[in-house]
Amino acid sequence: MSRPSQLATRLQDVVVIHEQLGVRWRAGKAMIDAGSIVLMPAPANRPPVGLLDNPASTFTISARDGGGRARSFQNVKFDRAAFAADRRYVFL
Repeated sequence: MSRPSQLATRLQDVVVIHEQLGVRWRAGKAMIDAGSIVLMPAPANRPPVGLLDNPASTFTISARDGGGRARSFQNVKFDRAAFAADRRYVFL
């Protein structure tokens, strides 16, 4: 059985909303790691073209955690420096 802290850091039904454009990206699953939200979407769930291009853009991420609670993270930014070749998308 998972500890409550582990359940709180696992996110599912993740939706990333571009706050300026209103564009939605259904990213699937993510995790919270050291205060960052890390998305590792399946190939079919990659972000829409251009969604992450502007470094000034802010996003709202909504999801359900492993305990079934609704979670929302507003005014987060995509961390281009943490973007990895293995398709990790990190938001701060």
